[in-house]
Amino acid sequence: MRPLKSTLLFLVFFILSSCSSTPLTGKKALLLVPEREENAMGVKAWNDIKRKERVSRDSRITSIVNTVGVNIAKQAARPDFNWEIKTFESSSPNAFCLPGGKIGIYTGILKYAKNEAGLATVMGHEVGHAIARHGGQRMSQQLVTNLGMVAIGVTAFSKMPPRKRNLLMAAIGAGVAVGVMLPYSRSHELEADEIGMILMAKAGYDPREAVKFWERFGRAGGKAPPEFLSTHPRSGKRAERLSAMLPKALEIYNSSRVKYGLGRSL
Repeated sequence: MRPLKSTLLFLVFFILSSCSSTPLTGKKALLLVPEREENAMGVKAWNDIKRKERVSRDSRITSIVNTVGVNIAKQAARPDFNWEIKTFESSSPNAFCLPGGKIGIYTGILKYAKNEAGLATVMGHEVGHAIARHGGQRMSQQLVTNLGMVAIGVTAFSKMPPRKRNLLMAAIGAGVAVGVMLPYSRSHELEADEIGMILMAKAGYDPREAVKFWERFGRAGGKAPPEFLSTHPRSGKRAERLSAMLPKALEIYNSSRVKYGLGRSL
Protein backbone atom coordinates (compact mmCIF):
# COMPACT_ATOMS: atom_id res chain seq x y z
CA MET A 1 0.00 0.00 0.00
CA ARG A 2 1.34 3.43 -0.86
CA PRO A 3 2.53 5.55 2.11
CA LEU A 4 0.05 8.40 1.48
CA LYS A 5 -2.92 6.05 1.18
CA SER A 6 -2.01 4.07 4.30
CA THR A 7 -1.44 7.29 6.28
CA LEU A 8 -4.81 8.71 5.23
CA LEU A 9 -6.58 5.46 6.12
CA PHE A 10 -4.95 5.56 9.52
CA LEU A 11 -6.05 9.15 10.01
CA VAL A 12 -9.65 8.30 9.08
CA PHE A 13 -9.70 5.39 11.56
CA PHE A 14 -8.07 7.53 14.25
CA ILE A 15 -10.59 10.32 13.79
CA LEU A 16 -13.65 8.06 13.76
CA SER A 17 -12.52 6.32 16.95
CA SER A 18 -12.00 9.65 18.73
CA CYS A 19 -15.40 11.29 18.21
CA SER A 20 -17.67 12.18 21.12
CA SER A 21 -20.73 14.37 21.72
CA THR A 22 -20.82 17.90 23.15
CA PRO A 23 -22.91 18.44 26.33
CA LEU A 24 -26.28 20.19 25.87
CA THR A 25 -26.03 20.43 22.07
CA GLY A 26 -25.18 16.80 21.25
CA LYS A 27 -22.91 17.87 18.39
CA LYS A 28 -20.10 15.56 17.32
CA ALA A 29 -16.65 16.51 18.56
CA LEU A 30 -13.15 15.31 17.69
CA LEU A 31 -11.12 14.89 20.88
CA LEU A 32 -7.65 13.38 20.72
CA VAL A 33 -6.25 15.13 23.80
CA PRO A 34 -6.98 13.65 27.27
CA GLU A 35 -9.06 16.02 29.40
CA ARG A 36 -6.60 15.86 32.28
CA GLU A 37 -3.97 17.37 29.98
CA GLU A 38 -6.33 20.17 28.96
CA ASN A 39 -7.07 20.92 32.62
CA ALA A 40 -3.38 20.89 33.55
CA MET A 41 -2.69 23.43 30.80
CA GLY A 42 -5.63 25.47 32.07
CA VAL A 43 -4.18 25.58 35.59
CA LYS A 44 -0.78 26.66 34.30
CA ALA A 45 -2.29 29.41 32.15
CA TRP A 46 -4.50 30.51 35.05
CA ASN A 47 -1.54 30.87 37.40
CA ASP A 48 0.33 32.88 34.78
CA ILE A 49 -2.65 35.20 34.26
CA LYS A 50 -3.10 35.79 38.00
CA ARG A 51 0.55 36.80 38.27
CA LYS A 52 0.27 39.30 35.42
CA GLU A 53 -3.20 40.80 35.85
CA ARG A 54 -4.48 43.10 38.59
CA VAL A 55 -7.40 41.69 40.58
CA SER A 56 -10.25 44.16 41.10
CA ARG A 57 -10.74 45.53 44.62
CA ASP A 58 -14.28 46.70 43.94
CA SER A 59 -16.17 44.56 46.45
CA ARG A 60 -19.60 45.17 44.91
CA ILE A 61 -18.49 44.21 41.40
CA THR A 62 -16.50 41.16 42.50
CA SER A 63 -19.45 40.00 44.60
CA ILE A 64 -21.80 40.20 41.60
CA VAL A 65 -19.29 38.46 39.32
CA ASN A 66 -18.77 35.67 41.86
CA THR A 67 -22.50 35.21 42.41
CA VAL A 68 -23.29 34.97 38.70
CA GLY A 69 -20.28 32.73 38.12
CA VAL A 70 -21.31 30.29 40.85
CA ASN A 71 -24.88 30.18 39.53
CA ILE A 72 -23.70 29.44 35.99
CA ALA A 73 -21.13 26.88 37.19
CA LYS A 74 -23.82 24.97 39.09
CA GLN A 75 -25.72 24.46 35.83
CA ALA A 76 -22.61 23.26 33.98
CA ALA A 77 -22.90 19.86 35.68
CA ARG A 78 -19.13 19.55 36.14
CA PRO A 79 -18.61 19.02 39.89
CA ASP A 80 -15.20 17.58 39.03
CA PHE A 81 -14.01 21.00 37.86
CA ASN A 82 -12.04 23.01 40.41
CA TRP A 83 -14.02 26.19 39.79
CA GLU A 84 -12.37 29.54 40.48
CA ILE A 85 -13.57 33.03 39.56
CA LYS A 86 -11.56 36.26 39.38
CA THR A 87 -12.40 39.80 38.30
CA PHE A 88 -9.47 41.57 36.67
CA GLU A 89 -9.13 45.35 36.52
CA SER A 90 -8.67 46.11 32.83
CA SER A 91 -10.25 48.22 30.10
CA SER A 92 -10.18 45.20 27.79
CA PRO A 93 -13.75 44.02 27.02
CA ASN A 94 -12.87 40.38 27.51
CA ALA A 95 -13.61 37.23 29.49
CA PHE A 96 -12.58 33.58 29.47
CA CYS A 97 -13.06 30.19 31.10
CA LEU A 98 -10.04 27.93 30.94
CA PRO A 99 -10.27 24.12 30.91
CA GLY A 100 -11.04 22.90 34.40
CA GLY A 101 -13.28 25.84 35.31
CA LYS A 102 -11.03 28.90 35.76
CA ILE A 103 -13.21 31.95 34.98
CA GLY A 104 -11.74 35.40 34.37
CA ILE A 105 -13.82 38.55 33.84
CA TYR A 106 -12.20 41.83 32.77
CA THR A 107 -13.95 44.94 34.05
CA GLY A 108 -13.97 46.37 30.53
CA ILE A 109 -16.75 43.95 29.54
CA LEU A 110 -19.10 45.13 32.30
CA LYS A 111 -20.25 48.30 30.54
CA TYR A 112 -21.63 46.09 27.76
CA ALA A 113 -23.11 43.54 30.15
CA LYS A 114 -24.96 46.30 32.09
CA ASN A 115 -26.65 43.86 34.47
CA GLU A 116 -26.40 40.35 35.91
CA ALA A 117 -28.24 38.76 32.98
CA GLY A 118 -25.83 40.40 30.53
CA LEU A 119 -22.94 39.13 32.63
CA ALA A 120 -24.55 35.67 32.69
CA THR A 121 -24.58 35.81 28.89
CA VAL A 122 -20.82 36.36 28.86
CA MET A 123 -20.02 33.84 31.57
CA GLY A 124 -22.39 31.23 30.17
CA HIS A 125 -20.67 31.58 26.79
CA GLU A 126 -17.20 31.18 28.27
CA VAL A 127 -18.21 28.24 30.47
CA GLY A 128 -19.78 26.75 27.35
CA HIS A 129 -16.35 26.70 25.73
CA ALA A 130 -14.93 24.85 28.72
CA ILE A 131 -17.59 22.14 29.13
CA ALA A 132 -17.69 21.56 25.37
CA ARG A 133 -13.90 21.18 25.51
CA HIS A 134 -13.40 23.53 22.60
CA GLY A 135 -9.75 23.96 23.55
CA GLY A 136 -9.21 20.22 23.23
CA GLN A 137 -11.14 20.17 19.97
CA ARG A 138 -8.93 22.91 18.52
CA MET A 139 -5.80 21.07 19.56
CA SER A 140 -7.16 17.84 18.08
CA GLN A 141 -8.01 19.57 14.80
CA GLN A 142 -4.50 21.00 14.66
CA LEU A 143 -2.98 17.56 15.28
CA VAL A 144 -4.95 16.06 12.40
CA THR A 145 -4.09 19.00 10.15
CA ASN A 146 -0.38 18.68 10.93
CA LEU A 147 -0.39 14.92 10.32
CA GLY A 148 -2.16 15.40 6.99
CA MET A 149 0.32 18.04 5.89
CA VAL A 150 3.24 15.82 6.87
CA ALA A 151 1.75 12.96 4.82
CA ILE A 152 1.40 15.24 1.79
CA GLY A 153 4.88 16.65 2.23
CA VAL A 154 6.52 13.24 2.51
CA THR A 155 4.88 11.77 -0.57
CA ALA A 156 3.61 14.13 -3.25
CA PHE A 157 6.31 16.77 -2.80
CA SER A 158 9.29 14.61 -1.91
CA LYS A 159 10.95 15.01 -5.33
CA MET A 160 10.51 18.77 -5.62
CA PRO A 161 13.45 21.15 -5.11
CA PRO A 162 13.54 22.25 -1.43
CA ARG A 163 12.73 25.93 -2.13
CA LYS A 164 9.72 25.13 -4.30
CA ARG A 165 8.49 22.50 -1.84
CA ASN A 166 8.68 24.93 1.09
CA LEU A 167 6.74 27.60 -0.80
CA LEU A 168 4.04 25.13 -1.74
CA MET A 169 3.73 23.80 1.81
CA ALA A 170 3.41 27.38 3.08
CA ALA A 171 0.62 28.00 0.58
CA ILE A 172 -1.18 24.85 1.68
CA GLY A 173 -0.81 25.97 5.29
CA ALA A 174 -2.52 29.28 4.51
CA GLY A 175 -5.31 27.42 2.74
CA VAL A 176 -5.81 25.13 5.69
CA ALA A 177 -5.95 28.05 8.12
CA VAL A 178 -8.62 29.92 6.16
CA GLY A 179 -10.59 26.91 5.00
CA VAL A 180 -10.55 24.70 8.08
CA MET A 181 -9.23 26.24 11.27
CA LEU A 182 -11.06 29.59 11.17
CA PRO A 183 -14.54 28.23 10.34
CA TYR A 184 -13.96 25.53 12.95
CA SER A 185 -13.33 28.26 15.52
CA ARG A 186 -16.40 30.23 14.43
CA SER A 187 -18.53 27.12 14.88
CA HIS A 188 -17.22 26.87 18.44
CA GLU A 189 -18.20 30.45 19.14
CA LEU A 190 -21.74 29.86 17.93
CA GLU A 191 -22.02 26.62 19.88
CA ALA A 192 -20.77 28.38 23.03
CA ASP A 193 -23.48 31.02 22.49
CA GLU A 194 -26.08 28.26 22.38
CA ILE A 195 -24.75 26.49 25.47
CA GLY A 196 -24.41 29.80 27.29
CA MET A 197 -28.03 30.75 26.67
CA ILE A 198 -29.18 27.38 28.02
CA LEU A 199 -26.98 27.73 31.12
CA MET A 200 -28.15 31.27 31.91
CA ALA A 201 -31.80 30.26 31.49
CA LYS A 202 -31.32 27.26 33.80
CA ALA A 203 -29.63 29.55 36.33
CA GLY A 204 -32.66 31.88 36.31
CA TYR A 205 -31.39 34.78 34.20
CA ASP A 206 -33.63 36.19 31.48
CA PRO A 207 -32.27 34.78 28.18
CA ARG A 208 -33.73 37.69 26.21
CA GLU A 209 -30.86 39.76 27.56
CA ALA A 210 -28.41 37.58 25.62
CA VAL A 211 -29.75 38.96 22.35
CA LYS A 212 -29.57 42.53 23.69
CA PHE A 213 -26.01 42.01 24.92
CA TRP A 214 -24.75 40.99 21.48
CA GLU A 215 -26.63 43.87 19.88
CA ARG A 216 -24.94 46.30 22.29
CA PHE A 217 -21.55 44.71 21.78
CA GLY A 218 -21.99 44.83 18.00
CA ARG A 219 -22.85 48.54 18.00
CA ALA A 220 -19.76 49.30 20.08
CA GLY A 221 -17.33 47.37 17.84
CA GLY A 222 -15.04 49.08 15.39
CA LYS A 223 -14.23 48.05 11.85
CA ALA A 224 -14.07 44.25 11.80
CA PRO A 225 -12.35 41.95 9.27
CA PRO A 226 -14.52 40.04 6.77
CA GLU A 227 -16.34 37.23 8.57
CA PHE A 228 -14.64 34.51 6.53
CA LEU A 229 -11.27 35.76 7.83
CA SER A 230 -12.39 36.13 11.45
CA THR A 231 -12.36 33.61 14.26
CA HIS A 232 -15.50 35.21 15.69
CA PRO A 233 -18.90 35.55 14.00
CA ARG A 234 -20.37 39.02 13.64
CA SER A 235 -22.28 40.15 16.73
CA GLY A 236 -25.34 40.75 14.54
CA LYS A 237 -25.26 37.16 13.34
CA ARG A 238 -24.97 35.92 16.91
CA ALA A 239 -27.95 38.00 17.97
CA GLU A 240 -30.00 36.59 15.09
CA ARG A 241 -29.16 32.99 16.00
CA LEU A 242 -29.92 33.57 19.66
CA SER A 243 -33.24 35.21 18.76
CA ALA A 244 -34.17 32.00 16.95
CA MET A 245 -33.27 30.04 20.11
CA LEU A 246 -35.36 32.19 22.44
CA PRO A 247 -38.51 30.01 22.50
CA LYS A 248 -36.49 27.03 23.76
CA ALA A 249 -34.51 29.17 26.21
CA LEU A 250 -37.63 30.89 27.57
CA GLU A 251 -39.23 27.52 28.18
CA ILE A 252 -36.20 26.53 30.26
CA TYR A 253 -36.19 29.92 32.04
CA ASN A 254 -39.90 29.79 32.87
CA SER A 255 -39.49 26.33 34.40
CA SER A 256 -36.49 27.29 36.56
CA ARG A 257 -37.14 27.37 40.30
CA VAL A 258 -35.30 30.63 40.94
CA LYS A 259 -35.61 33.64 38.68
CA TYR A 260 -33.27 36.61 38.87
CA GLY A 261 -34.56 38.25 35.70
CA LEU A 262 -32.07 40.95 34.75
CA GLY A 263 -30.64 40.98 38.27
CA ARG A 264 -28.60 43.85 39.67
CA SER A 265 -27.18 46.63 37.52
CA LEU A 266 -23.43 46.81 37.02
